[in-house]
Amino acid sequence: MQIRCRLGHFIALTGLLGTTPAYSRVYDHLFANHFETPADSPASDAEAARFLTQATFGPTKAEIARLHAIGYGEWLDEQLGMSATLERPNVEAVIDARTAGGQSVGQSQRHDRWFWVAAYAPDQLRQRMAWALSQIFVISDRSSQLSQYVVAMADYYDRLAIDAFGGYRSLLGDVTFHPMMGRYLSHYHNQKPSAATQPDENYAREVMQLFSVGLELRNLDFSLSGGVPVPTYDQTVITHTAKVFTGFTYSDAPTNPPNFYGGAITYAGTYSPMACWGTELFGAADKNMRHDITGDDGTTATPKTVLGGLTIAPNQTCHADVNDELDIIAGHMNVAPFISRQLIQRFVTSNPSPAYIQRAAEVFEDNGAPEHERGDLGAVIRAILTDSEARTAPATAEFGKLREPLLRLTALWRAWDAHAQPADAYGEVPMMAGTSFSLTNFAQRPLSSPTVFNFYLPDYQQPGTYADANLYSPEFQITNESTTYTAANTLYRFSASAYLGMANPKTDRPLLDLSALIANATNPGAMVDEASLRMLYGSMSPAMRTTLINMLANIGSSGGSSAANEKAWSLVYLISISPEYGAQR
Repeated sequence: MQIRCRLGHFIALTGLLGTTPAYSRVYDHLFANHFETPADSPASDAEAARFLTQATFGPTKAEIARLHAIGYGEWLDEQLGMSATLERPNVEAVIDARTAGGQSVGQSQRHDRWFWVAAYAPDQLRQRMAWALSQIFVISDRSSQLSQYVVAMADYYDRLAIDAFGGYRSLLGDVTFHPMMGRYLSHYHNQKPSAATQPDENYAREVMQLFSVGLELRNLDFSLSGGVPVPTYDQTVITHTAKVFTGFTYSDAPTNPPNFYGGAITYAGTYSPMACWGTELFGAADKNMRHDITGDDGTTATPKTVLGGLTIAPNQTCHADVNDELDIIAGHMNVAPFISRQLIQRFVTSNPSPAYIQRAAEVFEDNGAPEHERGDLGAVIRAILTDSEARTAPATAEFGKLREPLLRLTALWRAWDAHAQPADAYGEVPMMAGTSFSLTNFAQRPLSSPTVFNFYLPDYQQPGTYADANLYSPEFQITNESTTYTAANTLYRFSASAYLGMANPKTDRPLLDLSALIANATNPGAMVDEASLRMLYGSMSPAMRTTLINMLANIGSSGGSSAANEKAWSLVYLISISPEYGAQR
Protein backbone atom coordinates (compact mmCIF):
# COMPACT_ATOMS: atom_id res chain seq x y z
CA MET A 1 0.00 0.00 0.00
CA GLN A 2 2.83 2.40 0.80
CA ILE A 3 4.34 2.01 -2.67
CA ARG A 4 0.99 2.67 -4.34
CA CYS A 5 0.34 5.83 -2.32
CA ARG A 6 3.80 7.23 -3.06
CA LEU A 7 3.40 6.51 -6.75
CA GLY A 8 -0.02 8.17 -6.77
CA HIS A 9 1.40 11.20 -4.98
CA PHE A 10 4.24 11.47 -7.50
CA ILE A 11 1.90 11.18 -10.48
CA ALA A 12 -0.47 13.78 -9.08
CA LEU A 13 2.39 16.21 -8.46
CA THR A 14 3.80 15.85 -11.95
CA GLY A 15 0.39 16.52 -13.49
CA LEU A 16 0.27 13.33 -15.50
CA LEU A 17 -3.30 12.56 -14.53
CA GLY A 18 -4.82 15.87 -15.57
CA THR A 19 -4.46 19.62 -15.60
CA THR A 20 -6.91 20.37 -12.79
CA PRO A 21 -5.19 19.83 -9.41
CA ALA A 22 -8.48 19.40 -7.54
CA TYR A 23 -9.35 16.35 -9.63
CA SER A 24 -5.94 14.79 -10.18
CA ARG A 25 -5.64 13.21 -6.75
CA VAL A 26 -5.25 9.46 -6.42
CA TYR A 27 -7.43 7.83 -3.78
CA ASP A 28 -7.27 4.44 -2.14
CA HIS A 29 -10.87 3.65 -2.95
CA LEU A 30 -10.80 0.29 -1.23
CA PHE A 31 -10.33 1.81 2.21
CA ALA A 32 -11.81 5.27 1.61
CA ASN A 33 -15.05 4.43 3.45
CA HIS A 34 -13.62 1.98 6.02
CA PHE A 35 -15.57 -0.86 4.36
CA GLU A 36 -18.85 0.96 4.97
CA THR A 37 -21.38 1.91 2.32
CA PRO A 38 -20.56 5.52 1.32
CA ALA A 39 -23.17 8.14 2.08
CA ASP A 40 -23.57 9.00 -1.59
CA SER A 41 -23.94 5.43 -2.81
CA PRO A 42 -26.83 4.87 -5.23
CA ALA A 43 -29.98 3.67 -3.49
CA SER A 44 -30.43 0.78 -5.93
CA ASP A 45 -28.88 -1.01 -8.88
CA ALA A 46 -31.40 0.77 -11.10
CA GLU A 47 -30.29 4.18 -9.84
CA ALA A 48 -26.65 3.26 -10.38
CA ALA A 49 -27.39 2.05 -13.91
CA ARG A 50 -29.25 5.26 -14.69
CA PHE A 51 -26.25 7.36 -13.61
CA LEU A 52 -23.87 5.21 -15.65
CA THR A 53 -26.14 5.52 -18.68
CA GLN A 54 -25.62 9.27 -18.47
CA ALA A 55 -21.91 9.21 -17.62
CA THR A 56 -20.50 6.33 -19.71
CA PHE A 57 -21.00 4.52 -22.99
CA GLY A 58 -23.30 2.18 -21.10
CA PRO A 59 -23.52 0.56 -17.65
CA THR A 60 -21.98 -2.82 -16.90
CA LYS A 61 -22.74 -5.12 -13.99
CA ALA A 62 -19.19 -4.64 -12.71
CA GLU A 63 -19.40 -0.86 -12.87
CA ILE A 64 -22.78 -0.86 -11.11
CA ALA A 65 -21.21 -2.83 -8.26
CA ARG A 66 -18.21 -0.51 -8.15
CA LEU A 67 -20.38 2.59 -8.03
CA HIS A 68 -22.27 1.10 -5.08
CA ALA A 69 -18.98 0.39 -3.33
CA ILE A 70 -17.37 3.81 -3.67
CA GLY A 71 -20.27 6.24 -4.24
CA TYR A 72 -20.80 8.96 -6.80
CA GLY A 73 -18.12 11.30 -5.49
CA GLU A 74 -15.32 8.76 -5.41
CA TRP A 75 -16.36 7.36 -8.79
CA LEU A 76 -16.15 10.83 -10.30
CA ASP A 77 -12.81 11.50 -8.60
CA GLU A 78 -11.48 8.29 -10.07
CA GLN A 79 -12.76 8.99 -13.58
CA LEU A 80 -11.61 12.61 -13.57
CA GLY A 81 -8.15 11.45 -12.55
CA MET A 82 -7.72 8.80 -15.25
CA SER A 83 -5.44 9.52 -18.16
CA ALA A 84 -6.87 9.28 -21.67
CA THR A 85 -6.98 6.05 -23.63
CA LEU A 86 -5.58 7.21 -26.96
CA GLU A 87 -6.61 6.23 -30.47
CA ARG A 88 -3.73 7.59 -32.55
CA PRO A 89 -0.89 5.24 -31.49
CA ASN A 90 -2.97 2.18 -32.34
CA VAL A 91 -4.35 3.65 -35.56
CA GLU A 92 -0.90 4.72 -36.71
CA ALA A 93 0.54 1.25 -36.05
CA VAL A 94 -2.36 -0.44 -37.87
CA ILE A 95 -2.08 1.89 -40.86
CA ASP A 96 1.67 1.26 -41.10
CA ALA A 97 1.20 -2.51 -40.83
CA ARG A 98 -1.57 -2.63 -43.42
CA THR A 99 0.38 -0.42 -45.79
CA ALA A 100 3.45 -2.61 -45.43
CA GLY A 101 1.26 -5.66 -46.08
CA GLY A 102 -0.22 -4.20 -49.25
CA GLN A 103 -3.65 -3.73 -47.68
CA SER A 104 -6.01 -0.83 -48.22
CA VAL A 105 -6.31 1.77 -45.48
CA GLY A 106 -8.96 4.34 -44.66
CA GLN A 107 -11.13 5.87 -41.98
CA SER A 108 -12.54 2.44 -41.10
CA GLN A 109 -9.32 1.73 -39.18
CA ARG A 110 -9.98 4.82 -37.07
CA HIS A 111 -13.63 3.86 -36.62
CA ASP A 112 -12.70 0.38 -35.39
CA ARG A 113 -10.43 1.89 -32.77
CA TRP A 114 -13.09 4.43 -31.71
CA PHE A 115 -15.66 1.68 -31.12
CA TRP A 116 -13.14 -0.39 -29.17
CA VAL A 117 -12.26 2.55 -26.91
CA ALA A 118 -15.94 3.37 -26.37
CA ALA A 119 -16.75 -0.22 -25.42
CA TYR A 120 -13.71 -1.20 -23.36
CA ALA A 121 -11.59 1.76 -22.21
CA PRO A 122 -11.61 2.36 -18.44
CA ASP A 123 -11.74 6.18 -18.75
CA GLN A 124 -15.41 6.08 -19.68
CA LEU A 125 -16.38 9.57 -18.52
CA ARG A 126 -13.42 11.16 -20.32
CA GLN A 127 -14.32 9.34 -23.51
CA ARG A 128 -17.99 10.33 -23.23
CA MET A 129 -16.84 13.91 -22.74
CA ALA A 130 -14.63 13.68 -25.84
CA TRP A 131 -17.63 12.37 -27.80
CA ALA A 132 -19.71 15.31 -26.59
CA LEU A 133 -16.97 17.82 -27.40
CA SER A 134 -16.55 16.31 -30.87
CA GLN A 135 -20.14 17.37 -31.53
CA ILE A 136 -19.38 20.96 -30.57
CA PHE A 137 -15.85 21.38 -31.98
CA VAL A 138 -16.77 19.57 -35.18
CA ILE A 139 -14.50 18.24 -37.90
CA SER A 140 -15.60 15.56 -40.35
CA ASP A 141 -14.03 12.87 -42.49
CA ARG A 142 -16.77 13.56 -45.01
CA SER A 143 -14.79 16.62 -46.07
CA SER A 144 -12.42 16.07 -48.98
CA GLN A 145 -9.92 18.15 -47.00
CA LEU A 146 -9.74 15.49 -44.28
CA SER A 147 -10.83 12.13 -45.65
CA GLN A 148 -7.30 10.88 -46.30
CA TYR A 149 -5.91 12.00 -42.91
CA VAL A 150 -6.74 8.94 -40.83
CA VAL A 151 -3.96 9.20 -38.24
CA ALA A 152 -4.27 12.97 -37.84
CA MET A 153 -8.03 12.73 -37.30
CA ALA A 154 -7.44 10.12 -34.60
CA ASP A 155 -5.03 12.56 -32.98
CA TYR A 156 -7.64 15.33 -33.08
CA TYR A 157 -10.07 13.11 -31.18
CA ASP A 158 -7.31 12.25 -28.70
CA ARG A 159 -6.76 15.94 -28.13
CA LEU A 160 -10.43 16.32 -27.17
CA ALA A 161 -10.05 13.40 -24.76
CA ILE A 162 -6.86 14.80 -23.22
CA ASP A 163 -8.43 18.24 -22.78
CA ALA A 164 -11.83 16.91 -21.67
CA PHE A 165 -11.40 17.86 -18.00
CA GLY A 166 -8.99 20.74 -18.39
CA GLY A 167 -9.60 24.42 -19.01
CA TYR A 168 -11.92 25.58 -21.78
CA ARG A 169 -9.36 28.15 -22.93
CA SER A 170 -6.69 25.48 -23.37
CA LEU A 171 -9.12 23.32 -25.31
CA LEU A 172 -10.03 26.24 -27.57
CA GLY A 173 -6.35 26.87 -28.27
CA ASP A 174 -5.58 23.24 -29.03
CA VAL A 175 -8.55 23.01 -31.39
CA THR A 176 -7.58 26.23 -33.16
CA PHE A 177 -3.99 25.16 -33.78
CA HIS A 178 -4.77 21.58 -34.82
CA PRO A 179 -4.10 21.04 -38.55
CA MET A 180 -7.31 19.05 -38.98
CA MET A 181 -9.41 21.96 -37.75
CA GLY A 182 -7.29 24.27 -39.89
CA ARG A 183 -7.95 22.20 -42.98
CA TYR A 184 -11.64 21.72 -42.17
CA LEU A 185 -12.48 25.36 -41.51
CA SER A 186 -9.84 26.75 -43.87
CA HIS A 187 -7.58 28.85 -41.66
CA TYR A 188 -4.77 26.50 -42.66
CA HIS A 189 -2.97 28.42 -45.45
CA ASN A 190 -5.21 31.42 -44.79
CA GLN A 191 -3.17 34.54 -45.58
CA LYS A 192 -3.07 38.32 -45.26
CA PRO A 193 -4.83 40.30 -48.00
CA SER A 194 -3.44 40.60 -51.49
CA ALA A 195 -4.57 42.61 -54.48
CA ALA A 196 -6.96 39.79 -55.39
CA THR A 197 -7.92 38.13 -52.09
CA GLN A 198 -9.05 38.77 -48.53
CA PRO A 199 -8.58 36.52 -45.49
CA ASP A 200 -10.96 33.58 -45.37
CA GLU A 201 -13.69 34.19 -42.77
CA ASN A 202 -14.79 30.63 -42.16
CA TYR A 203 -13.00 29.94 -38.88
CA ALA A 204 -13.57 33.46 -37.59
CA ARG A 205 -17.30 32.89 -37.95
CA GLU A 206 -17.56 29.34 -36.61
CA VAL A 207 -15.24 29.78 -33.62
CA MET A 208 -17.75 32.32 -32.34
CA GLN A 209 -21.04 30.89 -33.56
CA LEU A 210 -20.45 27.20 -32.76
CA PHE A 211 -17.47 26.86 -30.40
CA SER A 212 -18.03 29.62 -27.85
CA VAL A 213 -20.67 32.35 -27.75
CA GLY A 214 -23.46 31.62 -30.21
CA LEU A 215 -25.48 34.20 -32.07
CA GLU A 216 -27.30 36.11 -29.29
CA LEU A 217 -26.33 37.51 -25.92
CA ARG A 218 -27.39 35.23 -23.07
CA ASN A 219 -27.78 35.28 -19.32
CA LEU A 220 -26.25 32.51 -17.22
CA ASP A 221 -29.49 30.54 -17.46
CA PHE A 222 -29.37 30.78 -21.28
CA SER A 223 -32.29 33.20 -21.42
CA LEU A 224 -31.92 36.16 -23.77
CA SER A 225 -30.03 39.03 -22.22
CA GLY A 226 -32.52 41.84 -21.72
CA GLY A 227 -35.31 39.57 -22.90
CA VAL A 228 -34.79 40.39 -26.57
CA PRO A 229 -32.39 39.05 -29.22
CA VAL A 230 -29.13 41.03 -29.27
CA PRO A 231 -26.48 39.76 -31.72
CA THR A 232 -23.18 38.75 -30.15
CA TYR A 233 -21.29 40.00 -33.22
CA ASP A 234 -21.85 41.29 -36.74
CA GLN A 235 -20.19 40.92 -40.11
CA THR A 236 -17.67 43.64 -39.33
CA VAL A 237 -16.44 41.68 -36.31
CA ILE A 238 -16.10 38.55 -38.47
CA THR A 239 -14.04 40.48 -41.04
CA HIS A 240 -11.72 41.88 -38.38
CA THR A 241 -11.40 38.52 -36.62
CA ALA A 242 -10.50 36.79 -39.89
CA LYS A 243 -7.31 38.89 -39.94
CA VAL A 244 -6.25 37.16 -36.73
CA PHE A 245 -6.47 33.65 -38.15
CA THR A 246 -3.95 34.11 -40.98
CA GLY A 247 -0.49 32.67 -41.54
CA PHE A 248 -1.09 29.05 -40.46
CA THR A 249 0.73 26.15 -42.05
CA TYR A 250 2.12 22.76 -41.08
CA SER A 251 4.56 22.73 -38.17
CA ASP A 252 7.26 21.17 -40.34
CA ALA A 253 6.87 23.51 -43.33
CA PRO A 254 10.51 24.43 -44.11
CA THR A 255 11.69 27.93 -43.31
CA ASN A 256 15.16 27.68 -44.85
CA PRO A 257 14.55 28.02 -47.68
CA PRO A 258 10.97 28.99 -46.90
CA ASN A 259 8.13 26.93 -48.37
CA PHE A 260 4.80 27.94 -46.84
CA TYR A 261 3.05 25.15 -48.76
CA GLY A 262 5.46 22.42 -47.67
CA GLY A 263 5.44 20.15 -44.64
CA ALA A 264 3.42 17.11 -43.56
CA ILE A 265 6.40 14.93 -44.37
CA THR A 266 5.62 12.61 -41.45
CA TYR A 267 2.48 11.73 -39.51
CA ALA A 268 3.60 14.18 -36.82
CA GLY A 269 3.58 16.97 -39.36
CA THR A 270 -0.12 16.37 -40.01
CA TYR A 271 -1.18 16.53 -36.38
CA SER A 272 1.33 18.69 -34.49
CA PRO A 273 0.09 22.23 -33.69
CA MET A 274 0.30 24.43 -36.74
CA ALA A 275 3.08 26.99 -37.15
CA CYS A 276 2.13 30.58 -37.85
CA TRP A 277 4.25 32.54 -40.28
CA GLY A 278 4.07 35.98 -38.74
CA THR A 279 6.66 38.49 -37.64
CA GLU A 280 8.02 35.97 -35.15
CA LEU A 281 9.60 34.24 -38.16
CA PHE A 282 9.97 36.89 -40.85
CA GLY A 283 10.22 40.66 -41.15
CA ALA A 284 7.00 42.56 -41.77
CA ALA A 285 8.02 43.33 -45.37
CA ASP A 286 9.22 39.80 -46.17
CA LYS A 287 7.03 38.03 -48.74
CA ASN A 288 7.06 34.93 -46.53
CA MET A 289 5.35 36.78 -43.67
CA ARG A 290 1.79 35.57 -44.24
CA HIS A 291 0.01 36.91 -41.14
CA ASP A 292 -2.17 40.03 -41.28
CA ILE A 293 -0.68 42.53 -38.82
CA THR A 294 -3.01 45.37 -39.80
CA GLY A 295 -6.02 46.77 -38.01
CA ASP A 296 -9.55 47.68 -38.99
CA ASP A 297 -8.59 50.07 -41.78
CA GLY A 298 -5.98 47.82 -43.35
CA THR A 299 -3.04 49.75 -41.91
CA THR A 300 -0.94 49.35 -38.79
CA ALA A 301 -2.28 52.63 -37.45
CA THR A 302 -5.43 51.03 -36.06
CA PRO A 303 -6.17 47.97 -33.91
CA LYS A 304 -8.40 45.04 -34.83
CA THR A 305 -11.83 45.54 -33.22
CA VAL A 306 -13.23 42.13 -32.39
CA LEU A 307 -15.82 40.40 -30.19
CA GLY A 308 -17.52 42.62 -27.64
CA GLY A 309 -15.87 45.75 -29.04
CA LEU A 310 -12.51 44.74 -27.57
CA THR A 311 -9.37 45.43 -29.56
CA ILE A 312 -6.14 43.70 -30.52
CA ALA A 313 -3.10 45.85 -31.09
CA PRO A 314 -1.58 46.08 -34.59
CA ASN A 315 1.94 44.94 -35.50
CA GLN A 316 1.87 41.91 -33.20
CA THR A 317 3.24 38.48 -33.89
CA CYS A 318 0.81 35.85 -35.12
CA HIS A 319 0.83 33.98 -31.81
CA ALA A 320 0.21 37.18 -29.85
CA ASP A 321 -2.77 38.01 -32.06
CA VAL A 322 -4.27 34.55 -31.86
CA ASN A 323 -3.79 34.25 -28.10
CA ASP A 324 -5.32 37.68 -27.53
CA GLU A 325 -8.30 36.72 -29.68
CA LEU A 326 -8.84 33.39 -27.96
CA ASP A 327 -8.57 35.06 -24.55
CA ILE A 328 -11.28 37.51 -25.60
CA ILE A 329 -13.54 34.77 -26.91
CA ALA A 330 -13.04 32.47 -23.91
CA GLY A 331 -13.70 35.36 -21.53
CA HIS A 332 -17.05 36.30 -23.05
CA MET A 333 -20.14 36.13 -20.82
CA ASN A 334 -21.92 33.76 -23.23
CA VAL A 335 -19.41 30.93 -23.10
CA ALA A 336 -20.50 29.48 -19.75
CA PRO A 337 -24.22 29.05 -20.58
CA PHE A 338 -23.56 28.22 -24.23
CA ILE A 339 -21.21 25.32 -23.49
CA SER A 340 -22.94 24.18 -20.28
CA ARG A 341 -26.32 23.83 -21.96
CA GLN A 342 -24.93 21.69 -24.78
CA LEU A 343 -23.08 19.43 -22.37
CA ILE A 344 -26.28 18.91 -20.38
CA GLN A 345 -28.05 18.04 -23.64
CA ARG A 346 -25.41 15.48 -24.56
CA PHE A 347 -25.29 13.80 -21.13
CA VAL A 348 -28.66 14.23 -19.41
CA THR A 349 -31.63 15.96 -21.03
CA SER A 350 -32.54 17.86 -24.18
CA ASN A 351 -34.58 20.41 -22.22
CA PRO A 352 -32.73 21.40 -19.06
CA SER A 353 -34.45 23.97 -16.91
CA PRO A 354 -32.98 27.48 -16.84
CA ALA A 355 -31.99 26.87 -13.21
CA TYR A 356 -30.08 23.69 -14.18
CA ILE A 357 -28.20 25.54 -16.90
CA GLN A 358 -27.38 28.38 -14.53
CA ARG A 359 -26.04 26.06 -11.84
CA ALA A 360 -23.69 24.43 -14.35
CA ALA A 361 -22.73 27.81 -15.84
CA GLU A 362 -21.90 29.19 -12.40
CA VAL A 363 -19.45 26.32 -11.91
CA PHE A 364 -18.00 27.13 -15.34
CA GLU A 365 -17.49 30.71 -14.12
CA ASP A 366 -15.90 29.59 -10.83
CA ASN A 367 -15.03 25.99 -10.03
CA GLY A 368 -15.14 26.66 -6.29
CA ALA A 369 -11.48 25.77 -5.77
CA PRO A 370 -9.15 28.20 -3.95
CA GLU A 371 -7.81 29.33 -7.33
CA HIS A 372 -11.37 30.18 -8.53
CA GLU A 373 -10.60 28.75 -11.96
CA ARG A 374 -12.91 29.70 -14.81
CA GLY A 375 -13.73 27.19 -17.55
CA ASP A 376 -12.81 24.06 -15.56
CA LEU A 377 -14.57 21.44 -17.70
CA GLY A 378 -13.97 18.68 -15.15
CA ALA A 379 -15.81 20.69 -12.51
CA VAL A 380 -18.59 21.46 -14.98
CA ILE A 381 -19.28 17.84 -15.89
CA ARG A 382 -19.20 16.88 -12.21
CA ALA A 383 -21.81 19.57 -11.53
CA ILE A 384 -23.96 18.42 -14.46
CA LEU A 385 -23.99 14.77 -13.42
CA THR A 386 -24.54 15.37 -9.70
CA ASP A 387 -27.16 18.08 -10.11
CA SER A 388 -30.50 17.36 -8.46
CA GLU A 389 -32.25 17.41 -11.84
CA ALA A 390 -29.91 14.71 -13.12
CA ARG A 391 -30.08 12.51 -10.07
CA THR A 392 -33.80 12.80 -9.25
CA ALA A 393 -36.04 10.45 -11.17
CA PRO A 394 -37.84 12.49 -13.84
CA ALA A 395 -41.24 13.75 -12.78
CA THR A 396 -42.20 15.35 -16.08
CA ALA A 397 -42.62 13.87 -19.54
CA GLU A 398 -40.26 16.36 -21.18
CA PHE A 399 -37.24 15.32 -19.10
CA GLY A 400 -34.61 13.14 -20.77
CA LYS A 401 -33.44 12.72 -24.32
CA LEU A 402 -33.50 10.40 -27.28
CA ARG A 403 -30.52 8.10 -26.93
CA GLU A 404 -27.98 8.81 -29.66
CA PRO A 405 -27.83 5.99 -32.24
CA LEU A 406 -24.18 5.11 -31.57
CA LEU A 407 -24.83 5.04 -27.83
CA ARG A 408 -27.52 2.40 -28.34
CA LEU A 409 -24.88 0.12 -29.81
CA THR A 410 -22.12 0.81 -27.27
CA ALA A 411 -24.61 0.39 -24.40
CA LEU A 412 -25.70 -2.95 -25.88
CA TRP A 413 -22.11 -4.19 -25.94
CA ARG A 414 -21.40 -3.04 -22.40
CA ALA A 415 -24.68 -4.33 -20.98
CA TRP A 416 -23.87 -7.85 -22.12
CA ASP A 417 -20.09 -7.85 -21.56
CA ALA A 418 -19.40 -8.26 -25.27
CA HIS A 419 -16.21 -10.16 -26.01
CA ALA A 420 -13.97 -8.39 -28.51
CA GLN A 421 -12.34 -10.39 -31.26
CA PRO A 422 -8.58 -10.85 -31.18
CA ALA A 423 -6.54 -8.38 -33.19
CA ASP A 424 -5.83 -9.43 -36.75
CA ALA A 425 -2.38 -9.80 -38.32
CA TYR A 426 -2.13 -5.99 -38.63
CA GLY A 427 -3.12 -5.22 -35.04
CA GLU A 428 -6.69 -4.15 -35.82
CA VAL A 429 -9.57 -5.37 -33.67
CA PRO A 430 -12.66 -5.72 -35.87
CA MET A 431 -15.69 -4.00 -34.37
CA MET A 432 -18.01 -3.09 -37.24
CA ALA A 433 -19.35 -6.39 -38.58
CA GLY A 434 -17.30 -6.28 -41.74
CA THR A 435 -18.74 -2.97 -42.89
CA SER A 436 -17.30 0.50 -43.18
CA PHE A 437 -20.13 1.54 -40.88
CA SER A 438 -21.58 3.97 -43.35
CA LEU A 439 -23.76 6.81 -42.19
CA THR A 440 -26.81 4.87 -43.36
CA ASN A 441 -26.38 2.48 -40.42
CA PHE A 442 -27.18 5.00 -37.70
CA ALA A 443 -26.89 8.43 -39.39
CA GLN A 444 -23.95 8.85 -37.00
CA ARG A 445 -20.27 7.96 -37.14
CA PRO A 446 -17.35 9.34 -35.09
CA LEU A 447 -16.00 12.59 -36.58
CA SER A 448 -18.25 12.20 -39.60
CA SER A 449 -21.08 14.71 -39.39
CA PRO A 450 -22.46 16.05 -42.69
CA THR A 451 -21.62 19.66 -41.81
CA VAL A 452 -19.89 21.77 -39.17
CA PHE A 453 -23.30 22.00 -37.49
CA ASN A 454 -23.01 18.40 -36.24
CA PHE A 455 -25.45 15.59 -36.91
CA TYR A 456 -28.24 17.63 -35.36
CA LEU A 457 -28.74 21.13 -34.01
CA PRO A 458 -29.07 21.78 -30.26
CA ASP A 459 -32.13 23.92 -31.00
CA TYR A 460 -33.88 21.48 -33.34
CA GLN A 461 -37.59 21.04 -32.59
CA GLN A 462 -39.31 18.13 -34.24
CA PRO A 463 -42.49 19.40 -35.96
CA GLY A 464 -45.64 18.44 -34.12
CA THR A 465 -45.74 17.61 -30.44
CA TYR A 466 -42.28 18.88 -29.55
CA ALA A 467 -42.42 22.08 -31.56
CA ASP A 468 -45.95 22.83 -30.37
CA ALA A 469 -44.74 22.52 -26.77
CA ASN A 470 -41.60 24.58 -27.55
CA LEU A 471 -39.39 21.62 -26.62
CA TYR A 472 -36.01 20.79 -28.13
CA SER A 473 -35.31 17.36 -29.60
CA PRO A 474 -31.85 17.37 -31.23
CA GLU A 475 -31.50 13.64 -31.92
CA PHE A 476 -34.87 13.53 -33.65
CA GLN A 477 -33.31 15.49 -36.50
CA ILE A 478 -31.67 12.25 -37.68
CA THR A 479 -34.61 10.02 -36.74
CA ASN A 480 -37.05 9.14 -39.50
CA GLU A 481 -38.59 6.08 -41.16
CA SER A 482 -35.38 5.30 -43.03
CA THR A 483 -32.94 5.63 -40.13
CA THR A 484 -35.29 3.74 -37.81
CA TYR A 485 -35.34 0.85 -40.28
CA THR A 486 -31.57 0.79 -40.88
CA ALA A 487 -30.80 1.14 -37.17
CA ALA A 488 -33.03 -1.86 -36.41
CA ASN A 489 -31.24 -3.93 -39.06
CA THR A 490 -27.85 -2.88 -37.73
CA LEU A 491 -28.75 -3.75 -34.15
CA TYR A 492 -29.90 -7.18 -35.38
CA ARG A 493 -26.42 -7.80 -36.80
CA PHE A 494 -24.92 -6.93 -33.43
CA SER A 495 -27.32 -9.03 -31.31
CA ALA A 496 -29.11 -11.90 -33.05
CA SER A 497 -26.04 -12.46 -35.22
CA ALA A 498 -23.39 -11.81 -32.58
CA TYR A 499 -23.44 -13.78 -29.34
CA LEU A 500 -21.25 -16.34 -27.65
CA GLY A 501 -22.37 -19.94 -28.15
CA MET A 502 -24.13 -19.40 -31.46
CA ALA A 503 -23.52 -21.77 -34.32
CA ASN A 504 -20.75 -20.46 -36.59
CA PRO A 505 -20.04 -17.33 -34.53
CA LYS A 506 -18.98 -14.21 -36.37
CA THR A 507 -15.36 -13.09 -36.26
CA ASP A 508 -15.81 -9.50 -37.43
CA ARG A 509 -17.67 -8.03 -34.44
CA PRO A 510 -17.89 -8.33 -30.63
CA LEU A 511 -19.98 -11.23 -29.32
CA LEU A 512 -22.53 -10.65 -26.58
CA ASP A 513 -22.36 -12.84 -23.48
CA LEU A 514 -26.00 -13.84 -22.94
CA SER A 515 -25.24 -16.60 -20.45
CA ALA A 516 -27.11 -14.81 -17.64
CA LEU A 517 -30.27 -14.95 -19.76
CA ILE A 518 -29.73 -18.46 -21.09
CA ALA A 519 -29.32 -19.76 -17.52
CA ASN A 520 -32.87 -18.54 -16.80
CA ALA A 521 -34.40 -19.74 -20.07
CA THR A 522 -37.20 -21.52 -18.23
CA ASN A 523 -38.02 -18.43 -16.18
CA PRO A 524 -39.21 -15.68 -18.54
CA GLY A 525 -39.83 -13.22 -15.72
CA ALA A 526 -36.28 -13.51 -14.45
CA MET A 527 -34.93 -13.11 -17.99
CA VAL A 528 -36.91 -9.92 -18.56
CA ASP A 529 -35.95 -8.44 -15.19
CA GLU A 530 -32.27 -9.09 -15.84
CA ALA A 531 -32.52 -7.46 -19.25
CA SER A 532 -34.43 -4.52 -17.79
CA LEU A 533 -31.68 -3.81 -15.27
CA ARG A 534 -28.89 -4.09 -17.81
CA MET A 535 -30.52 -2.20 -20.67
CA LEU A 536 -33.24 0.00 -19.14
CA TYR A 537 -31.80 0.63 -15.64
CA GLY A 538 -34.76 -1.24 -14.20
CA SER A 539 -37.33 1.17 -15.65
CA MET A 540 -39.18 -1.19 -17.98
CA SER A 541 -42.90 -0.44 -18.03
CA PRO A 542 -45.30 -3.14 -16.75
CA ALA A 543 -46.92 -3.36 -20.19
CA MET A 544 -43.60 -3.98 -21.92
CA ARG A 545 -42.60 -6.52 -19.27
CA THR A 546 -45.83 -8.49 -19.77
CA THR A 547 -45.46 -8.43 -23.55
CA LEU A 548 -41.89 -9.73 -23.42
CA ILE A 549 -42.72 -12.47 -20.91
CA ASN A 550 -45.52 -13.66 -23.17
CA MET A 551 -43.19 -13.59 -26.17
CA LEU A 552 -40.65 -15.75 -24.36
CA ALA A 553 -43.34 -18.18 -23.20
CA ASN A 554 -44.53 -18.58 -26.79
CA ILE A 555 -41.05 -19.58 -27.95
CA GLY A 556 -41.22 -22.56 -25.61
CA SER A 557 -38.38 -24.76 -24.42
CA SER A 558 -38.68 -27.86 -26.58
CA GLY A 559 -35.61 -26.92 -28.60
CA GLY A 560 -33.23 -27.21 -25.68
CA SER A 561 -30.17 -24.99 -25.96
CA SER A 562 -31.29 -23.72 -29.35
CA ALA A 563 -34.56 -22.46 -27.87
CA ALA A 564 -32.73 -20.93 -24.92
CA ASN A 565 -30.41 -19.07 -27.28
CA GLU A 566 -33.34 -17.86 -29.35
CA LYS A 567 -35.10 -16.57 -26.25
CA ALA A 568 -31.99 -14.71 -25.13
CA TRP A 569 -31.13 -12.95 -28.39
CA SER A 570 -34.78 -12.26 -29.20
CA LEU A 571 -35.24 -10.54 -25.85
CA VAL A 572 -32.10 -8.45 -26.23
CA TYR A 573 -32.86 -7.48 -29.81
CA LEU A 574 -36.46 -6.49 -29.15
CA ILE A 575 -35.44 -4.30 -26.21
CA SER A 576 -32.68 -2.67 -28.29
CA ILE A 577 -35.19 -1.47 -30.89
CA SER A 578 -37.88 -0.51 -28.40
CA PRO A 579 -38.92 3.09 -27.67
CA GLU A 580 -38.12 2.55 -24.00
CA TYR A 581 -34.49 1.73 -24.85
CA GLY A 582 -34.36 4.59 -27.32
CA ALA A 583 -35.39 7.11 -24.65
CA GLN A 584 -32.85 8.02 -21.99
CA ARG A 585 -34.75 9.13 -18.91
